[in-house]
Amino acid sequence: MMNRKILSVQLQCLRLIVLFTLIFGMILGVDDSSSIAAEITSNQPQVVQPSVTGLVSTLSDEVEELPSDLIRWSTYWQLCWEPYPEAKEYELQTVLVEGKSPKLKRQSDRCFRIQAASNENQKSQGLLNRDLILLMHKIQLGYRVRAVLDNNRVSEWSQVMAVGATTTSELNSTQNTCNSPCGTNDSTGSEFF
Repeated sequence: MMNRKILSVQLQCLRLIVLFTLIFGMILGVDDSSSIAAEITSNQPQVVQPSVTGLVSTLSDEVEELPSDLIRWSTYWQLCWEPYPEAKEYELQTVLVEGKSPKLKRQSDRCFRIQAASNENQKSQGLLNRDLILLMHKIQLGYRVRAVLDNNRVSEWSQVMAVGATTTSELNSTQNTCNSPCGTNDSTGSEFF
């Protein structure tokens, strides 16, 4: 009961701080607000339709045998998409349960590869906990992609694809191949933000 009262008081204090911060910011920013808004608007790229399509995601496993009947394994998740007309590059955005990352990853390749699971364990155990690790990623982590065009234009974002989830080639009849060898730009979880 005491914890609820403390939490309630803390929330009320937080609301007051936010309110005062907003009021103070409005007072200070009255003269400059129009120029700041114009600057932000002019730097934003123009969004054009359609979005990037033909997303195909796959999983691949790599297993290395170690001494003492151990193995070291990794599962890679790869996302590829159809070429976008007049695209100079592509941008990927990390989408987490908490929201979308403000940091974008820019690349010229039409495939993106990330290590989705790994472990070292007894060979007899196979790929221990692989499915559990992939399931956790499917729930928490995804990517979406857009094309970067000339004249400060970008395409709309694609749908979000969950890391660890796969599509099948029957769902998409087009061939999705990378401009360069797939997987040369491996990423790790440390770069998301």
